[in-house]
Amino acid sequence: MMTKIKKIYFIIIVLFSIFWSGTVRLQVKTGSALDLNDLNTTVDPNVDFYEYSNGNWLKNNPIPPEYSSWSSWSEIRNENKEILKKILESASKDKNVSQGSNRKKLGDLYYMAMDTVTLEKEGISPLKNDLAKIDAIGSREDFLKVFAYMKSFGSGGLFRLSAGQDDKNSNNVILNLFQGGTSLPEKDYYLKEDEKSKKVRSQYAEFITNIFALLGYDKNASLKNAQRIIDIETRFAKASMGRVEMREPEATYHMMTLDEVKSLTPDFSWDILFGELGLADRSLFDKGIIVGQPEFFKELNRMISDVSLDDWKIYLKWNLARSASNKLNSAFEDENFNFNSKVLRGTEQKDLRWKRSIDIVESVMGEPLGKLFAEERFSPDTKTKALVMVENIKTAFRERLKVNEWMSEATKKEALKKLSLFTVKIGYTDKWKDYSGLQTDRNSLYENLKNAAVYNLKLNFDKIGKPVNKDEWFITPQTVNAYYSASKNEIVFPAGIMQPPFFDPDADDALNYGGIGAVIAHEITHGFDDQGRKFDGEGNLKDWWTESDSKISKSALTNSLSNTADMSQLIRFILTVNLRSVKILRISAERLLLMMLCRIHSKGKI
Repeated sequence: MMTKIKKIYFIIIVLFSIFWSGTVRLQVKTGSALDLNDLNTTVDPNVDFYEYSNGNWLKNNPIPPEYSSWSSWSEIRNENKEILKKILESASKDKNVSQGSNRKKLGDLYYMAMDTVTLEKEGISPLKNDLAKIDAIGSREDFLKVFAYMKSFGSGGLFRLSAGQDDKNSNNVILNLFQGGTSLPEKDYYLKEDEKSKKVRSQYAEFITNIFALLGYDKNASLKNAQRIIDIETRFAKASMGRVEMREPEATYHMMTLDEVKSLTPDFSWDILFGELGLADRSLFDKGIIVGQPEFFKELNRMISDVSLDDWKIYLKWNLARSASNKLNSAFEDENFNFNSKVLRGTEQKDLRWKRSIDIVESVMGEPLGKLFAEERFSPDTKTKALVMVENIKTAFRERLKVNEWMSEATKKEALKKLSLFTVKIGYTDKWKDYSGLQTDRNSLYENLKNAAVYNLKLNFDKIGKPVNKDEWFITPQTVNAYYSASKNEIVFPAGIMQPPFFDPDADDALNYGGIGAVIAHEITHGFDDQGRKFDGEGNLKDWWTESDSKISKSALTNSLSNTADMSQLIRFILTVNLRSVKILRISAERLLLMMLCRIHSKGKI
């Protein structure tokens, strides 16, 4: 028994030590063990455990030129894409496919995405009708009408809007308005004055200039347009909240009535927008509208009047071309890659066409494609064993909570209640989205994707005012990822990540706990990190902590990080610290897995 415990302990420690670097390697064969060839045994693990556990893998796995990083996550994604390729190739070649079926629609989309001959012949012609609408704008009202039309298929910029749960009443689905209007990943890209930021802005201006040249503008006009775009987006950036600010759920929760939203932005016509989007019925907003950043929308209102109509027309053209640039001919696609992948991510070359085509299909019909993927790659046995693992890790966490000495009984009771109310989803949804109303053909990739975007937006807005669909998933079955949703108090593990090397239902327990077990632990702790801890077991934004338990000093945090043996401090760290970085979130998962190890030692099994 003790020999088995030591074996499990060693494998989990090695697996977990390399998990977050993405270097876990298992053979796909049933019953296989950790590939010890990935270890650099010439290094003393007491001196450099990272090199000991990762050295040979890092040496033998240089980052491919079409990727900005490489890990076991990347390997699974590639393996999953091979499955998706077979599915889509078969669908696109199927002469007997049922008309109106999801398989036919997937086949149409993939066929058009792969038809580079047609894309090259078309040039910018797919955009001409929409560009003409923008050119015809002659008034502020016209501008708002065209913006509303573009927003119906996910373009137009300015801000974001979607249906979502009310953070303080998780049973309600209401409209959410959120800052936007920029193209760069974060506001600091526009505002920081260091050399790197200045260089990125210069390269961004070049990207915009080149796109306008492809639209037919001469060099001077393209340069001028680039500056106009950057000026507008910089104003949006200055009015926006930063990522750290938005980690506080309360900071982006501002409940307003429709009339209050209109008063906040009197120069913006919400009636025009809502009419275009199928939201003209005022009763849809009876339960309110969440405005994430009121100050941003005040600035947007000022800009509606301050920015010239000609500049707004250029802004709309930019958003139209930018959002379509990876779905047009190679000239547009190259410009999109050179900036968004090469400059921003460091990727050296484009991925293979079939992989990029799969990405395009997934962007609009990811769930129907995932249904076909799950049928091939996910079995009921996988779900059964994974659910047992989740319960075991939750039990380890529950046991530590019960014996925690610093937490008051009142807070502890609520923490245990929240843990007990966790919903666990594994594999795929039981209620698939209905795409029966979506029409596709083999005439135009751009029009197909625009129609699909309109359809998906309607699916989203149709949820407003209706009961929350607790069966809905926020990622597709083939996705190699997992998530915790605070508003639903659920942890979700799609079929895509339930694959070797992270999970194999026939493999040794130690391998699975060192792989997918770390992911499970990580998602559980999100329910109690700086954001998750603000929500109760029903998914409502509510302070369920006693005042004394909520207070934690920086010195206590420092002590908890430096003394891994003090489990009570570690629990306190996981549950109360105001986390500010992904690294710390990962540390919380590490600590939880260490707690699980204590259970292995005490019982000799998992």
